[in-house]
Amino acid sequence: MVGPMYYKGFYDLFYQYNPNAVFWDYNIVWAHAVSTNLIDWTLLELVIVPSKQFDKKACWSGSATVLPGGVPVLMYTGIDNRSHQVKNVAYLADLSDLVLRNWSKPDYNPIIFPNNNMNGSAFRDPNTAWYSPDGQWRVVVGSKADMKGFTFIYRTRDFKRWIKADHLLHSGMTGMWECPVFYPVAVTGGSRHYQYGVDNVELSDRALAEEVRYLLMVSLDLKRYEYYTIGRYSYSTDQYIPDTEFPDNEFGLRYDYGNIYASKTFYDPAKRRRIL
Repeated sequence: MVGPMYYKGFYDLFYQYNPNAVFWDYNIVWAHAVSTNLIDWTLLELVIVPSKQFDKKACWSGSATVLPGGVPVLMYTGIDNRSHQVKNVAYLADLSDLVLRNWSKPDYNPIIFPNNNMNGSAFRDPNTAWYSPDGQWRVVVGSKADMKGFTFIYRTRDFKRWIKADHLLHSGMTGMWECPVFYPVAVTGGSRHYQYGVDNVELSDRALAEEVRYLLMVSLDLKRYEYYTIGRYSYSTDQYIPDTEFPDNEFGLRYDYGNIYASKTFYDPAKRRRIL
């Protein structure tokens, strides 16, 4: 799964798909299915396939975000002609298309790419973007350097020109951090009932953005499990600090104790809940 979302009455599931075999391989594309109840699904056409220099070799994992005005955008990891992992976007070609069949890739892609000091073969999995109180969109990207796994954070005002934050969002000596998930969690006694989820787009409200806690989940490539912490996020430094009661290592809390890896969440505004 790469980009689950709810849009105009439909649940959309974008997922990694190998058109040539029944197992994961390098030549991954994005497939698509829709549902009105999360039980019965209709398979639709492929939505993102290699077609440009910035995704010539494959279209790997990413996320879905809805911009102001109800404009959906997909951000994905393209494997370019140099085998570098870069971040690209695709926009819905027709906003009247309720089941999101056709997508367009702007020529200004890639929007985020590794610099010479980064590991270009371990720079992937952009999380769903969120709109911040300072008027900027933010997104996190997983990476590593030797045994150090971490998440970069990038900011933008127009979803085109992205700037890397001066600091890492968070890091740990646990190997590659894949498919980072970062989202707000309501707190007991806060302005949002703790039993309901908080939508990323609500974080433009500064009071709410400072009131909530944030959950960071990462999939550890070496362990093949997902681990999470809950803590605070500083918009001034772009750094995340886990609460002390959450072990911040590979012996901490797992998101699920079954055989689950590299999962995604999304906010369901119809029923005010976050779904894994």
